[in-house]
Amino acid sequence: MLLQADDRLHPVGSEQDWFEAYWFGFNIPDRHLSVYVYPWFRPNMGLWGGGVLAWDDRGSSAATMLYHEYAWARPFDGEDAMIEGTTIATPQGVTIDCLEPAEKYRVRYDRPALAFDVMFTATGPANQTAATTGEENVFKGHIDQPGRYTGWVRIGDETLEVDCHCLRDRSWGPRTDDNYDMHIGYYHATASAEDAFLMVTHASPDADNSALISGYLIRNGQHSPLAEGKARVARNDDHSPATCTIEAKDELGRELRAEGNGINRAGLQLQPGMFNWSSLAEWRFDGCTAYGELQDTWHPDKYRKFVRGAHAQ
Repeated sequence: MLLQADDRLHPVGSEQDWFEAYWFGFNIPDRHLSVYVYPWFRPNMGLWGGGVLAWDDRGSSAATMLYHEYAWARPFDGEDAMIEGTTIATPQGVTIDCLEPAEKYRVRYDRPALAFDVMFTATGPANQTAATTGEENVFKGHIDQPGRYTGWVRIGDETLEVDCHCLRDRSWGPRTDDNYDMHIGYYHATASAEDAFLMVTHASPDADNSALISGYLIRNGQHSPLAEGKARVARNDDHSPATCTIEAKDELGRELRAEGNGINRAGLQLQPGMFNWSSLAEWRFDGCTAYGELQDTWHPDKYRKFVRGAHAQ
């Protein structure tokens, strides 16, 4: 059995900045714990980077978070060197078993300070979108998919059960480091296969307000793309998102109002042209409480200007 097209690296374009990434993210809300699996590749440059990150509510930087093994520019030997059958063994130390295309993935990692073995089982469709605004230099293609993660994670000598709902995503296409206007919000929560939402936004000149780029609403098991929406965040003293309020409508005319509260946070420099605040969040929507994220992604120059301007006031 061979890997399906969207599980392999996509055919590269001629752009030097062609980029491709896998992302799996799971959490243990009772421990305020988030784990990111984020291997990425720049095939035309012959480079790989990314890795595995874990944090809780006791550290928000690379120097203070629970675990940080993240590379920037290592030599990449090409896709064939890391694929055998339906297994991807990335140079970042992550093993991804593609058990059912777009449905089921086993993700493994083993280091002395952190190890895990989790199964991602899809609870909704793999939504494929392309950027249509100022983020066209961030990705050409993108997949978001809700699912349930089950398995275990070991932190030092302590092993914890993993059983949560979250997302996986895939991104590919040219990604430049000079997209100076980039400011993306990525807000989501999944209560079950029956109820979930995702809203991706582009910020207005007022950095705390943003408008819909793409997203979906799953209500009572019925899935629909979002048609319109807006989000507003309030910030902590370190300028990370503390809360988010979403008002949106899907293509079926159903209205969504969601309120999220961050319960941890990490400031992540993911690439030279991308700084990201990521927070595990507790969301309330449609009469239920669920967990998801507040992600606030900037070009570093734009974020620096925002923060220094806020301090000057």
